[in-house]
Amino acid sequence: MNIPFVGPTYAGRSSNIDASRSVNFYPETNPGGAKSVIALVNTPGTVLWTQAGPSPVRGMHVFAGQLYVVAGGKLYSVDARGVVSGSLGTLATSAGRVAIADNGVAASGVGGNQLMIVDGGSGYIHNAATGAFVTISGGGWPASGASTLTYIDGYFVVGNANSMSVSASNLYDGTVWSALATSPVSAAPDLVQAVINVHQQLWVIKEYTSEVWYDAGTPTSQGFPFNRISGAVVDYGTPAPASVARGDNSFFFLANQRNNDGGEFAGVVELSGIIPQIVTPPAVTYRMSRYPTVGDAFAYCYSSEGHTFYVITFPAGNATWVYDAATQMWHERSTWTEQALSGDRLAVPAANGAGTAPQSFGRHVGNCYAGYADMHLVGDWQNGNIYEMRSDVYQDNGLPLVSMRTSQHVFDKKGMENIFIRRLVLDMETGVGDGAAQQGGMEPQAGLAWSDDGGHTWSNEYWASMGAAGRYRTRVIWRRLGWSRDRIFRVSISDPVKRVLIGADAI
Repeated sequence: MNIPFVGPTYAGRSSNIDASRSVNFYPETNPGGAKSVIALVNTPGTVLWTQAGPSPVRGMHVFAGQLYVVAGGKLYSVDARGVVSGSLGTLATSAGRVAIADNGVAASGVGGNQLMIVDGGSGYIHNAATGAFVTISGGGWPASGASTLTYIDGYFVVGNANSMSVSASNLYDGTVWSALATSPVSAAPDLVQAVINVHQQLWVIKEYTSEVWYDAGTPTSQGFPFNRISGAVVDYGTPAPASVARGDNSFFFLANQRNNDGGEFAGVVELSGIIPQIVTPPAVTYRMSRYPTVGDAFAYCYSSEGHTFYVITFPAGNATWVYDAATQMWHERSTWTEQALSGDRLAVPAANGAGTAPQSFGRHVGNCYAGYADMHLVGDWQNGNIYEMRSDVYQDNGLPLVSMRTSQHVFDKKGMENIFIRRLVLDMETGVGDGAAQQGGMEPQAGLAWSDDGGHTWSNEYWASMGAAGRYRTRVIWRRLGWSRDRIFRVSISDPVKRVLIGADAI
């Protein structure tokens, strides 16, 4: 019988209800005539592209044909060959997230040649034409500092830290901030968290509400250039300013929903126009709500191979979740670590094939993202490494990329009687090894474990061949799996090969 095997992550409040998880697998839907409506495809691996010093990568931004990187307390530029410049400037901070924007390359008087960075306190301007790097001071620059930044209609706009106000720079000049170009954002009495330009409208995301503003044409010497659109107040804000990300012709953020004068955690919302839609199912929202804090979450969007992904990481929760706008399904991503921090542990084959090595599912390595020179790049949260993400790479910077799928429950729906499982056959692409086994090529393995108590404890893992290169008719099969009243299967793959799961059959 076909069993419910492929699908998204939906494990939440209790694994006794639904234990299904997809880690480093994402669901892809297929047309009606396909063998399976849904298949699971491996998430991209990473290869080292370049290194921007020894310190963690805090932010990246593409401007004037260069990739600009903040690593530690320094700003660098990187060309398409991966050659890193010397330091272009020094920030007052060396840790924590940064926001980066630019005001365009000057041409016929339009554009300012300026890259702007905010780090929670200070603001900085790097002029790409002159090489100058300055710290913004005086005038109308907010005394409390800023941690959120966007560009719209020639202006840099920042949310003033710990306040209900926003400020704008002079037109095409981020070094000058008029004291008059600050405005309260006061439809509700919550603090500004983030600002973002969406379809040439300025969105101000607060703790429990969001407001939409338009360019009113007011010169900064006379006031703030933008006015709020009448009635355009949404009862969703964010506890995590860095979770706001634009993609799929809309934008997403981790949300609080306003309830009277406060708010309640609501999961992730997508806004297209001013209509919010919660995109996290209750089980995923529950999982997120159990982290020590959600305020440190950060996110980015990118599009690849017909999918638009919203990738959100919870550092305190040591977890990365991904929403696929193409399928409206969630999966999890993880980077291999030898030391368990939190989360599930698996025994995966050691690199030399002898014995096993510990595996902990935790957050993905990516700390920030940039699309540059036809590459998907992520900066490492632990050091200055910048990696290219590629769907045809099946390792993480030389370490195993472990993909895991945990099935839904397999049980007798009529009477909850014991069922005997003589064998399990995994329907997947096989023959994906790197050469004939008899000639020393790799014969990749898939590991199977199971739980008979609702996913609370697991059996040992048992390995089956996925077939050496060219052995496309290999059957991935396990036999004599015993009796169970309620069974959950878990399959893991760590060998550096393509992974496509189609389904499973048990008799």
